[in-house]
Amino acid sequence: MSLTQECARVIAAANRVIVFTGAGMSAESNIETFRGSGGLWTGFVGNLVLAWFGTPVGWNWSPKLAWSQYIKKFYTPIAEAAPNAGHYAIAQLEQLFPDNKFCVITQNVDGLHQRAGNNPNKVYELHGTVTRHRCIKNGHIYDFRGETQLPLDSPTCRVEGCKSTLRPDCVLFTEGLPNSQWVPSEAAIDDLDLDDVVIIVGTSATVQPAASLPHHASKNGAIIIEVNIEPTSFQSLSRARFLRGTAGTVLPELVDLVKQIRNDRAPSSSSSSSSSSSSSS
Repeated sequence: MSLTQECARVIAAANRVIVFTGAGMSAESNIETFRGSGGLWTGFVGNLVLAWFGTPVGWNWSPKLAWSQYIKKFYTPIAEAAPNAGHYAIAQLEQLFPDNKFCVITQNVDGLHQRAGNNPNKVYELHGTVTRHRCIKNGHIYDFRGETQLPLDSPTCRVEGCKSTLRPDCVLFTEGLPNSQWVPSEAAIDDLDLDDVVIIVGTSATVQPAASLPHHASKNGAIIIEVNIEPTSFQSLSRARFLRGTAGTVLPELVDLVKQIRNDRAPSSSSSSSSSSSSSS
């Protein structure tokens, strides 16, 4: 039995499954990781960009410049991206479990899990999302009413008397995580028990406090399955397995195997009919 087959059997037998994703999940959708080699936030210039536009500093001191740079360098590449085969595989995996037994916890802000078909109510976006925007001054949500090509000049808040410029509703460096996403994520991890599964995809295991969640899951007895191009420190956790490869290559095969195992275990209609006939006679 291959390691992929073993992992598929573990997932198929699990009561609860959580998929925990990082930037590598969307790499095959041509969304930069921003931290990797040659990324937007690497090198001297990259560090300056990060310090100014990746924190509240630039948004407070030069909001119009911050908005235009955000639209050109961050938002537009995400808006033009499409879910990859890995995203669709996770959406298919969700269909195999009841609503209260499956969720996605993501560090990504791109909204690709929802676009691939995952239940939006079961996707917890720890770092917020660029699919939603709010005003800088008061946090009023600004509805672009379905528009995905956003202007280079920031609109002003529609709430009477506010007139603030906008920012993405995602977490900037030095900001805390939104409780609306962190609290249910922690609760989902706390609900894990022996032989439940956390599938970790494309994360560096370094961004806190998000990276602490798999550690808590492991302490609860959950099995950790990491899908990545290189192993991370999560491999030090007990009962951890590692599947080398990208999300778009590993996950479709893994989920297909899970579906096959689940189908093989399901009672056939002929068996059910025979059972019913025996009961009535």
